[in-house]
Amino acid sequence: MNAILLCIAVTLPGRVTNWEHFPHYGGGNCIIQSGEVILAGTSGGILFAHYSDSEDVLVVDSGWSSPDMLTYDRVSDLTYDQSGNLWVSYGGGGIDMFTPSGQKTHFNQIDGLPLLLGINQTLPDSVIYAATTQGLCIKEFGYFENWDTYSTGGGLPSDNINCIISADSGLYVGTTAGLTFLPQSAPPGSSSSWQLQDVSEVSIVAMTWQADTLWAASVEHLFRKPGSAPWEEVIFPYGTIASITGEGGDVAVGCTNRCYVLQDGNWQEYSNNLDGNALTGLVRVNGKLCGVLANTYSDNRACGSGVALLRENGSWKRTFPNTGPVSNNLRDCTILPDGTLWVTSNANGGSVYAENGWISLIQYLSYRSQCFAVCPAGNGAMISSIGHGVDWLDWNGEEVTATLTITQNDGLINDRVFDASQGDYYTTWFCHRTLIETEPSGVTRLSWVPGDTTAMTFSVIDESSGLPSREVNCIEAVNAKYAWAGTEKGLALIDGDRQVVEAVYKSENGLPSSTVTAIDLARGGDLYIGTASGLAVLSDGLVTEISGVTFPVTSVQCDGFGTVWTGTSDGLKRYYAASQEVEEYTSFNSLLPDCIIYSIAVDMNQGIVWLATDHGLWRGELESQLSGDGSQAAVYPNPFVAGRGEILGVAGIPDEPGEYRIYNLTGDLVYEYSSEGREDFAWDGSLDDGGKAASGVYMLVISRDGKPPLQLKFSLIR
Repeated sequence: MNAILLCIAVTLPGRVTNWEHFPHYGGGNCIIQSGEVILAGTSGGILFAHYSDSEDVLVVDSGWSSPDMLTYDRVSDLTYDQSGNLWVSYGGGGIDMFTPSGQKTHFNQIDGLPLLLGINQTLPDSVIYAATTQGLCIKEFGYFENWDTYSTGGGLPSDNINCIISADSGLYVGTTAGLTFLPQSAPPGSSSSWQLQDVSEVSIVAMTWQADTLWAASVEHLFRKPGSAPWEEVIFPYGTIASITGEGGDVAVGCTNRCYVLQDGNWQEYSNNLDGNALTGLVRVNGKLCGVLANTYSDNRACGSGVALLRENGSWKRTFPNTGPVSNNLRDCTILPDGTLWVTSNANGGSVYAENGWISLIQYLSYRSQCFAVCPAGNGAMISSIGHGVDWLDWNGEEVTATLTITQNDGLINDRVFDASQGDYYTTWFCHRTLIETEPSGVTRLSWVPGDTTAMTFSVIDESSGLPSREVNCIEAVNAKYAWAGTEKGLALIDGDRQVVEAVYKSENGLPSSTVTAIDLARGGDLYIGTASGLAVLSDGLVTEISGVTFPVTSVQCDGFGTVWTGTSDGLKRYYAASQEVEEYTSFNSLLPDCIIYSIAVDMNQGIVWLATDHGLWRGELESQLSGDGSQAAVYPNPFVAGRGEILGVAGIPDEPGEYRIYNLTGDLVYEYSSEGREDFAWDGSLDDGGKAASGVYMLVISRDGKPPLQLKFSLIR
């Protein structure tokens, strides 16, 4: 046994340290100019572009994101100081300062910034000001000092500061409860230092100077202060204001789906081709008005249509950076048999990551909002949109070739599909939730010839069939006949042919909670169950809690190499079934940000784990992959814990026929199998005579035509 334990210590795989971020640069917050370079701050990082005079368009050049260049991804503000340093503010990640040579300095709580690090704007002046969601931070010497409504004696009308702008005599501070002025050298801790302006009790979202006139905007109103004159409200056309600029020309106001420019005393509207986006930032480049766009209905402006140029014909020319998924707030991901990765989002449809890059699916979907589920179906995939059923997209490996929308009118129990799972080429399972109490809900099984609407058969399983709840959060197909459903009140095994529930598991049966949020089947048949209170495994009818994962679970995925990936409210967890150890990935010990991991997909052939999060898409490189030339061949899992639902497999070899023989250390043959391909080989620890292989060290010998035999050692534990 000591020798076996030594083998365990040696063969445990290492941590995933190589994480790559695939951000969406389309959802913007701000835009500035530096020479010929245009910088747009987005929810995915910084987008760099330039104006092409020959094409009369903004051309995207590159982007910065975390963790490669930036500390965080959600950029809320960009500005340069007089020394040429670039200051980057983050909505939840503090501040970065880049010198002209590229050296980075990061500021966070250690430097005096507030706990949540919600920085809306940084203003480097004679001192450094930071407008935050928890007060005004001022850095005069070595660290920031935070001033809020309490520490200013009520002088600051609100802790949530949207914007700040400097004047010769002090600082204007726009908060969610009004506009105030802090005179130069006045002590912030004295309430009498703060001068509430005549636009009080209005949430100020943006400010700008036009010559000596200061302009301030709320969401629906516009104000200006010419020189020393009092504030006055400016008559403004209807619009939800998101940005304003007065530098380099007439005052321009960016709104949702429109822009207004004050020309010769009259407001001119420019709204053509904004595609429903808001102009969340404006800047003039060589006299031309440029903007950055965002879908403001998306959380944290997680998506949008990139940057835009106002042309002389009055229309906007949008430039969308097609360098990542369609949003930073992703909801689901899956891998098709051809190796393409499909991802869906909360507010902007879905996209495919193929050999030639990213392909947007928005034009093929009947609705782009709340696309919570995607799964393989036929040659393509099913994508749901909450309230609108599902779209089936046929796929030839390079492009979508056909589409079909399937709704309640066709046979779904309702149109609110929250998860989907493929039973086989001809079968897809859907789980549903409700919007109103009287709405029918449960699980739907679709059996059909993909693409043939005349050959669709729907089987419905609901509470009358034995489902513990009509609110179903997740579905995992076993095959065309059976599926597991995770509901608000327990886990259910469904027989689709008989349309009945065969078994139900709840907290009284061993689950950490009866609210089941995510499920996934391992290669050996064990079912891993994520709940509102942690993770459990169902093996041979027995539920066992996994002690190292006790937080609410958002996603579960078995990687096929003996470990289980789990997204939780406490970060990403990796559970090793053989050793029962749990590996943790957080913002403190990995490159991953604090995020919600909605979905996990594993590409076993390439040895990659994908995370669909509310901070974009992340890719991690596993220590093993199924494909290979044999030089890096390995047995997995190693050690192999037989009798716990695990199946032995081989990674790192070509998918080709071979003879697989297992010997013990005395040279006795204990198992042999003629395999048609790499993935056909699967040993559960049973002997050819029906007995069970004992604990010990074994040798797997793989013989293939025209190649030298491979000898791979592994440990087996009972």
